[in-house]
Amino acid sequence: MSDIKEFWGIMNVLDNADDVGIFVVSGRDGKLLYCNHLVTVLTNGHMGTHVSEVWDHEDYKKASARCNEGGTYRYRVERSRFGKRKNVTVSKVVWSKGILAYCFLITPQADAREESEREKVFNLLGRSYRHIFLIDKYSGEVTTLLKPTWRDAEGNYQTVYYHPVHFDEWKRDLIQVYSHRDDAKMIEMFLDMPKVIDALEHGEYVFQYRRKNGGEYIWSEMRFLQPEELEGRIVCTERDADRELSPGSRDRQSEIVLRTLGNVYRSIYLVDMKTSEYSTVKRDAFLFGIPEAGDYDTLTDIAMELIPDDGQKADYQSCFSAQALAAAFAEGAPNVAREYMSALNEQVSWMAVTAFEPPCMPGMEDKCVLTFMDITAQKRVEAERNEKNIVVDALSSRYIGVYFVNLTDDSFHSIATPQEFRYIEKQFASAAEAIEHYAKAYVLERFREEFRAQMSRESLLQRQEDQSERVLFYQSVDDRRIRLHIYPVPQEHGFKEVILAFEDCTDMTELREE
Repeated sequence: MSDIKEFWGIMNVLDNADDVGIFVVSGRDGKLLYCNHLVTVLTNGHMGTHVSEVWDHEDYKKASARCNEGGTYRYRVERSRFGKRKNVTVSKVVWSKGILAYCFLITPQADAREESEREKVFNLLGRSYRHIFLIDKYSGEVTTLLKPTWRDAEGNYQTVYYHPVHFDEWKRDLIQVYSHRDDAKMIEMFLDMPKVIDALEHGEYVFQYRRKNGGEYIWSEMRFLQPEELEGRIVCTERDADRELSPGSRDRQSEIVLRTLGNVYRSIYLVDMKTSEYSTVKRDAFLFGIPEAGDYDTLTDIAMELIPDDGQKADYQSCFSAQALAAAFAEGAPNVAREYMSALNEQVSWMAVTAFEPPCMPGMEDKCVLTFMDITAQKRVEAERNEKNIVVDALSSRYIGVYFVNLTDDSFHSIATPQEFRYIEKQFASAAEAIEHYAKAYVLERFREEFRAQMSRESLLQRQEDQSERVLFYQSVDDRRIRLHIYPVPQEHGFKEVILAFEDCTDMTELREE
């Protein structure tokens, strides 16, 4: 180890440091090439000792990999053999003879703001969770405030490490390393940062997934909060849903279903496709006499009595029996949806029936969510528009989304809309609120003000009164080029309306640029 002599000039200073630890690890065999006196005192490590005797080996591998990717790597440690709340700096070392090594420098943490935020979170929430994460809304950095600790064979707490990482990296690790592979798509959907931020404007945000725990998986509930005490920060907590949240509780299942679907449906039921039984999540306000729970055939018979057309009755029976629903979801259908004439009122009315796969949580493996919605008003409006022949162009297949905005009462509804935007119509009754949400969540920042100006009620009213069409180009946050067509609708009886038709022209733009 003659190359270590290059350190002799500073080794004397390092050896006498009583609050700074430093050790150098060979990249070839993971053994210490050098450590100062503090490392030896606290860990009994010395030249030739394997790094696992001094530092958590998994963390060493992760830190050295990060160092290889981007040079110097810095992070924080809450608890280690060197004490609590330490900063760690890892640097790559290459000596004159080509020996590759990694230098770990452990120093006291001195960040008053981070320490204050940590204490605020613990005072608000306590420490009863398996994990607590702190997310910076502006930088996108995720810091682990709390994670499970465990005891090693000697009865000492092993090191607990806190790596500040970008939100995308944190999400990727959660999906690829810790979650069940069948939950990956669901987690990807729920951990969409604009969606999380938007949901937190209306309260908290919760979902469940299966997390790896040794050789098995346990159900875990992840909950996002935005405390007023932490400006610009989101707190994410995780706890064991299997043990603490009574997965067999019907009330708990109903709460998760309602939070996932929203409150736009007339009634909601949870159907067990294996036992052909159901339970009520949201009672039907228009019907009486439906049992709270029981045989699913009873619910099917009552629903079919509302359908006057025999052909539609047969269609309902074939699509929404427990066996048909189980077969549809087994083949990968995201939902089963139909629209039927209804005898609910004396006048002709319509109802939409939709079955969804349930939220990912314990006890939902063989179940689906069945919903009913009164769509009479939407059907009437669509019929009127089709009679006026004003949607021929708007329904062109080139549009990814088509919305009608009533400028009189600020209501809106869609004729065609991408799957990713369907929640907007359920969460926002006002077109102004929906447009503002879309601008914040999906329009690239440098196009945002122009988008807001052109989509303001005053601008849309002027467009309708002038009977002039308008095309607005902008770029979305996922780097798509969007062309928005604003079509005025001819006025009748003071009814003012415009059509918003969104077109994805990314491929055309790139082709033109090439």
